[in-house]
Amino acid sequence: MDAGIDLFGLGRHSRLDTTCRPGGPHGGATHRRRTACVVLFPRRHCGTCTRNPTSKTMEQAVLLTSVHVVDPQGPWHNQVVDVLLQGGHVADIGLALKVPDALVLSAEGSIVSPGWIDGQAHFREPGLETKEVMNSGLDAASRGGFTHVAVLPSTSPCVDHASAVRNTLALGTQAQDNGIPAEALALGCLSEGGHGAQLAEMHDMSEAGAVAFTDDTPLDRVSLLQRALTYSKVHGKVVIDVPLDRDMNAGGLMHEGVYSTQMGLIGIPHEAETLRVSRDLDVLKYAGGRLHLAPLTCAESVSMVREAKRAGLQVTCGTTAAHLMFCDEDLAGFVGTLRVSSPFRAKSDRDALREGVLDGTIDMVVSDHRPEDLEHHDVEFMLSPDGMATLPSAFSLALSGLKESTSDSKAAVEALVAAMTQGPRNVLSLTPSHLEAGQKCDLTWFHPDMKHRSHGGTKGVNLPPLKEGQTGQVLGVFHADRSWIAQG
Repeated sequence: MDAGIDLFGLGRHSRLDTTCRPGGPHGGATHRRRTACVVLFPRRHCGTCTRNPTSKTMEQAVLLTSVHVVDPQGPWHNQVVDVLLQGGHVADIGLALKVPDALVLSAEGSIVSPGWIDGQAHFREPGLETKEVMNSGLDAASRGGFTHVAVLPSTSPCVDHASAVRNTLALGTQAQDNGIPAEALALGCLSEGGHGAQLAEMHDMSEAGAVAFTDDTPLDRVSLLQRALTYSKVHGKVVIDVPLDRDMNAGGLMHEGVYSTQMGLIGIPHEAETLRVSRDLDVLKYAGGRLHLAPLTCAESVSMVREAKRAGLQVTCGTTAAHLMFCDEDLAGFVGTLRVSSPFRAKSDRDALREGVLDGTIDMVVSDHRPEDLEHHDVEFMLSPDGMATLPSAFSLALSGLKESTSDSKAAVEALVAAMTQGPRNVLSLTPSHLEAGQKCDLTWFHPDMKHRSHGGTKGVNLPPLKEGQTGQVLGVFHADRSWIAQG
């Protein structure tokens, strides 16, 4: 077997040995470098070894050795195995697999899971291509560990009819033709033009491939929500609402609390969210159908959804990776990057969100990726656009946040993987996916304890600030016959 590429001791001061060993299929020489980050393919090399400078198709068998499997409902969960990927499929799973000429990837303490799904990201195309396009967005998603991304429909023009859904999927296919692993899933608007007045062509969009429906803005009209939920019983796709009453303290820039008072800013109270959560649950109880509330930001909202689930309502909920890391205190220096439309709230709210992920109340953790270009981002706090370019660091933000709330890092990893795999698949009515021999490749390879280092990919400049000690590093993604593997 080709000794391939071995990574050991991924601690902060570890030595990584990335080698083209004599006697292997390439001959070659040995290259060593000391680094704190993953180096899978050395920058200086023998000139003949296999390299993967970016996303590409897998032309060689790949063998992941001694990886811990996190797949809570899968047959290999919590086992340490070798995984052989070949021809776009999981060819074999077992112990001490011997595969001639395979590219061997090994990282002590690393984990493999079903491919992650981002349930909400904005790629700005069409309309705002200076900020992001489908190709760069899916590239960033792959580098962030995602194999699928549900693309928000609030573009210009918006995705409110079947041909627009097909265009979203076609743009995603073009990116995949370029070798990018991540696949685009289309979200359709609930209302015509996303204006919240008339119901859009939900049935036609569903037939065209839309996996869910949202205006990416709060639904103010109860009648529209009622009709959308009624139609969801026919096509089976979930209705997504942003639970926020924009009339409460209109013009609010952050959470209403001690820090908004100190900073002299208009705050957005808890009630702007909790009143909408209560209203939406009442409408769901009356109309039936399937409802997803996201993003939740308040402790009381999590409690209300938890009780609604116990009562048997068909409701799910989500939050963003950043809401598991940041709170209103982090805006104290007027950090414009941390301005988001559903605001970061008090520490107690953040703790409740973390608990909601850990106990399974929160079904889905999303990136809510909203990239900006320099012209729009480099402005004073009051003018800063809402949102961050979070795809490259979403996993690390969420995992580091969860680790702050529990000493059981294994439980944190398993809960987050569930909220980025089986949770989104349930919400978006996607086919279940598990690590099994014979299945199409759909895997994410990562290390939960390695210090995070962004792999970029996005055009967005509004990247979230990294906190001291933030961990969680994506090592690679494998989807069908396409892969992305981290480099130094």
